[in-house]
Amino acid sequence: MENAYKYLRTLPMTTSSEENSYNKNNPYSSQLLVNRMLTEGSDKETRHFEFSLKGSGLSYEPGDSLGVLPHNCPKVVEDLIEATGFTGSEEIVIAEEAICLKDALISRFACTVLSKIQIKKFNEIAQSEKLADLLQIANKQDLVDYMWGRELIDLFLEFPQAEISAQDFVGLLRPMPPRLYSIASSLSAHAEEVHLTVAVVRYEGHERKRKGVCSSYLAERIGSTIPCYLHPNKNFKLPDDPSTPIIMVGPGTGIAPFRAFIEERQATGATGKNWLFFGDRSQKTDYLYSDEWESYQKIGILHELDLAWSRDQAEKVYVQHKMLEKKAELWNWLQDGAVFYVCGDASRMAKDVDQALRTLVQEQGSMSEEEAGAWVKGLQKERRYLKDVIGWKCML
Repeated sequence: MENAYKYLRTLPMTTSSEENSYNKNNPYSSQLLVNRMLTEGSDKETRHFEFSLKGSGLSYEPGDSLGVLPHNCPKVVEDLIEATGFTGSEEIVIAEEAICLKDALISRFACTVLSKIQIKKFNEIAQSEKLADLLQIANKQDLVDYMWGRELIDLFLEFPQAEISAQDFVGLLRPMPPRLYSIASSLSAHAEEVHLTVAVVRYEGHERKRKGVCSSYLAERIGSTIPCYLHPNKNFKLPDDPSTPIIMVGPGTGIAPFRAFIEERQATGATGKNWLFFGDRSQKTDYLYSDEWESYQKIGILHELDLAWSRDQAEKVYVQHKMLEKKAELWNWLQDGAVFYVCGDASRMAKDVDQALRTLVQEQGSMSEEEAGAWVKGLQKERRYLKDVIGWKCML
């Protein structure tokens, strides 16, 4: 069984997306089959998407990502064109190809998230003392504060005297980057499909309604074809040995790859124990895939499940708190060879989970802080502590 499982685990690598012609420069047009809200009644909008890979020949493994190449919202583009004083019909040239400005802004360029480089280029034209002051090294934090919640359009609204040609205007922009999302499905469970779990970003900033480019692009579609490609992640894989226990920490949409992990382990008959830590705001509205986890528990696929809800009681509870509550059991699993996985937000959650791991290792292993740090580092070298974490800008 073990040798057969290893063969099944390695076989897809010979037919991965790297050997297909589809990539970020030549994406596959996949039909969006399912667009389902997961968080009814919540002030967060998290959605489940299912894409067709039928007839594509594409394959992936749990732990891989799907790259999506979004288009900017037409209304966002129209507002930006109006703020700049263009009509949208101006002709520009991109790599020797002539294209009208509006079409280029919709599909070719990122025109929302603001960067220091854009402000610097913009101010070469605007010659604003305020912007020049913000760009000084000594005012680094002031610049960060200024950029927070602002987009390129805000520069043109705040400094309308800036005159610029359409060609020079697109010189301020960077090419539209793909967004990578952790895949939330196993091909063993969903043939010729790929699933995603996406938090849709919508907010108000500086008296304007804003939304994440890719998350809203997906949220506002069903039945459409979506340009996408598979992106292998060799650093976030299930153990080759199916008897190895795994510990998964994935609050919020960090749950995505662990849904794929559990589907794969069930489909392949893996015998290793599975432990999941999940958390969000409220159990009633934010418990993603709750029916699935409870079903896996009943049939014995999910051996341990710990849930953390930050707003269901007076004191906020997060996944790292649940880890420390179960520190003795976690230590025993790690001593038995478990692989420890973390997926989600890099800015806070991953750091807090890492500290909780070090704390429980220090206490349960009767180690000094330095010894515990070395022990955790050893886990990483053995590829038994694996992370798939991202910053907030990557989620837009």
